Amino acid sequence: MSKTTTLSQFRLIGQLESFVIKKGDKIKYLRMKVEDKEYWLKIPKKLRSEIDLNLIPGTWLEVMGNREFKKKKGFFELEASTLKLLPNPDTPRAVIVSETESSSVGKILVCQKSSCWKRGGQSVCQQLEQQVEQQGLGDRVKIKLTGCLKQCKKGPNVVVMPHKARYCQVKPREVEDLLTKHFTP
Repeated sequence: MSKTTTLSQFRLIGQLESFVIKKGDKIKYLRMKVEDKEYWLKIPKKLRSEIDLNLIPGTWLEVMGNREFKKKKGFFELEASTLKLLPNPDTPRAVIVSETESSSVGKILVCQKSSCWKRGGQSVCQQLEQQVEQQGLGDRVKIKLTGCLKQCKKGPNVVVMPHKARYCQVKPREVEDLLTKHFTP
């Protein structure tokens, strides 16, 4: 039985309520008020360094990202991809931009731990980013760096989602075929 989830893009314009900080100084979520509703937006590592922790509650923001329905939890998880300060905001609003099935949107997980990285993981990741752009798959394929995938001696390791296809000892020259196999109709 396949686990199909619905992904959609969102755009929120509203006011900052606060940050949810874990492990001392790492922003995990941003709390935002849009009209009478409060949203918790997950902040990916890549975006954390760009956020000014000195923003005061009430600051107007525009946040765009992806919304995914989590069947086990029974709710939508919002993950921000861009965050912009708005000096003169539009009216507060929440907009679902587009809906796509998970079969047309995929992730490629690349282990970034030292063993895989030393065995060529960084080159594989760079080649993946380049090929995704060249093949015009940027809107359908996201590359995500992960922790250990438990195959250190067979690195670099890559997992293609939603297929859960695991690849070990991936070489940069194999990236184009891998993308074609999983994401070309």
